[in-house]
Amino acid sequence: MDIQRYTEVNSGELTNLAEVWAKKQSPTFEELSASILQTHQTAQTGALRAVNQMATLRNWLIGCYIVEYEQKGCDRAKYGDKLLKRLEESVTTKGLNVTLFQTSRLFYNFYPQIGNLIYATPSHKLQTGQICATPSHEFVTPANEILAKLSFSHIREILTQDDPLARFFYETECIKGTWSVKELRRQIATNLYFRSGVSKDPKQPTLRLHLHAPAARQSHP
Repeated sequence: MDIQRYTEVNSGELTNLAEVWAKKQSPTFEELSASILQTHQTAQTGALRAVNQMATLRNWLIGCYIVEYEQKGCDRAKYGDKLLKRLEESVTTKGLNVTLFQTSRLFYNFYPQIGNLIYATPSHKLQTGQICATPSHEFVTPANEILAKLSFSHIREILTQDDPLARFFYETECIKGTWSVKELRRQIATNLYFRSGVSKDPKQPTLRLHLHAPAARQSHP
């Protein structure tokens, strides 16, 4: 899957930054900070024409950098649980804060398939795909669909669900029903996933049909 299909500006540069990071065997904190800042600046340049897609890819990459630094950074012990706060202080760019870093890390762990849109190296695609195993390929939304049809504001709401099947359910319903972020938040708050019955037995044919049937349009009072 090629990132150029989904972003029209600076996508090649973003891929290059990801490849440079992938070659770092034991990154320093300074390299981590610089990589996040460079990725942010590159994504910002293309924001006028592809703001939602670039923001989603940027956030996944930020999560990738943080997780991989936490796993193999040569000076990671120096920062410990203060890492995200120190990053915020180091990057000093509006919007790049502890909250975003926490969300991005979760996004990376929950959506390894996004790496297929960024990394050109097959070995690294496999590596990212193994970080968070999914219960079944049957219940995984393709990366290109997530990028094309869900804004990161939608994704942020879906990330509140720990259950992979629940995330898949809300992704599917949101895409089919073209829900706004407000509508998605309302459906999650009212436990549509549990009310639909899918959570009880996702393998039942009738419940699989529910996931693939046309969604009802949202009603406006």
